[in-house]
Amino acid sequence: MSIGPYKTNKGRLFYKGNNFFPCIREIRGLKPDCSLVNRHLEIRQNGKKWGSLVRIWSSVFLATTEFMKLRGALLFDLPITTRMISSPGALTGTIPSDVDPFEINFFNHKTFLTQSSQLYLEFAITNPEIQSVFCWEKSFRREKADFRHLPEFTHVEFEGNINFKENLIIQKEYIQFLVSYIIQNNIGDLGVFLDKKQMSLLKEFSRLKSFEEISFIDAFKLLKEKTGDPKYNQPTIKKFGAYEEVLITEAIGQPVFITNFIENEVAFYHAKCEKNKLLAENADFLFPGYGEVIGSGQRVRTREETEAKANRFKLSMRDYKPYIESRDIQNPKIHSGWGMGIERFVQAVLQLPFIWEAKVFPRVHNQNHP
Repeated sequence: MSIGPYKTNKGRLFYKGNNFFPCIREIRGLKPDCSLVNRHLEIRQNGKKWGSLVRIWSSVFLATTEFMKLRGALLFDLPITTRMISSPGALTGTIPSDVDPFEINFFNHKTFLTQSSQLYLEFAITNPEIQSVFCWEKSFRREKADFRHLPEFTHVEFEGNINFKENLIIQKEYIQFLVSYIIQNNIGDLGVFLDKKQMSLLKEFSRLKSFEEISFIDAFKLLKEKTGDPKYNQPTIKKFGAYEEVLITEAIGQPVFITNFIENEVAFYHAKCEKNKLLAENADFLFPGYGEVIGSGQRVRTREETEAKANRFKLSMRDYKPYIESRDIQNPKIHSGWGMGIERFVQAVLQLPFIWEAKVFPRVHNQNHP
């Protein structure tokens, strides 16, 4: 399925172009330019482009709230300041792939801007009258912007009393619901960015009966088979980036969930896989020709396991005590959730080269104007 903005080409990650942007031979390594400071002028001067983008964002929000209402998920309002960051591995030195948080002085208290609202969503479903919740919030990660990353982004997150497999089903239903909603309500806006063939492929995506699943270990076997590169002999998240994600979607030819990553390379809150304790019960959803747009997993259940993980990942017991205490000693629940960056979804669907083109006023590391 040849949708999405990218394709692999002799070791390069090639941008295919759309109605606004030409092809780019290698997309990696390109940085935001100074034109972003003029967005307040562009939004007036280029009415068709930015008007269509804003209408599509509006539809994504409306579709999200409609989908969650149909699922019975409640909107949960949350803070964006916290002492419990969701990916503390960079601070503790336990997970190299984790990203540093933004630290702020909050009334003379060391505080962080949230990287994800997940831990607080988990608190919500400990209430016996609440089965599932969602949020639409800002998340912040102290990393330089690149073609798929922003230090500030809009994050839709879901958490429910469901198992891992049910979680994957909800993600599939959600992303297809979004695409169908945009096709139904914004076909003219899509046509501003995409040609008829590209829009036809989006319709095909929205009607797929199933998405593929492949384990992280098997994904590396496939990468080795397709490339012959010995760096894929040993599965590790350190060797699994945008190029590999796009190559996997090309090799499989379908949207795909990569499941069961190496447990000690992913966030502390992921449950261990029942069949292999060295693996986590987690998944990334890869959009064809783009890569990861949703990260998900089943959460640690028991208080004992949660405390053991907190110790192994060197978490502050003072800061993470509420999370540990949220586990019911007598009746630990199975619960799972996921999160999706809206900018990534919009970028993938509209086949945009850079994620900072997926919103009117992005925040990047080298400028914060207007």
